Amino acid sequence: MIAWNELPGRANQDPEFRYAARFWTATLRFDVGSASYRVRVENGAVAEAAPCAPSAACDVFVSAPESDWRELLAPAPRPFYQDLYGAQVHHGVRLPEDPVTYAAYYPALRRLLRALAACQEGAR
Repeated sequence: MIAWNELPGRANQDPEFRYAARFWTATLRFDVGSASYRVRVENGAVAEAAPCAPSAACDVFVSAPESDWRELLAPAPRPFYQDLYGAQVHHGVRLPEDPVTYAAYYPALRRLLRALAACQEGAR
């Protein structure tokens, strides 16, 4: 579904992501159905994207069934899939309960999803 090895290059070449992520250092975990992936952001750049355990420690996670990920990463997402908050309220997307954990870098997280969308099979 997603070519995770392409994510660092795509995200780091995106000026909007780099601007929104400046100063951000965090470990993110994306749970795509039963598979999990760790994305390490260091000082505003994606340093690594690799498979991990679903229980891997992270600062922020985004968890959803594969069907919701397909909708989130669609070229033109359906209503309430255009944004993580709407997808969390209306669909099966999960984020940390305390939005303070990701609020400062929410624009970077949203932009990272667009980079993920570009890493999908068929999107290249």
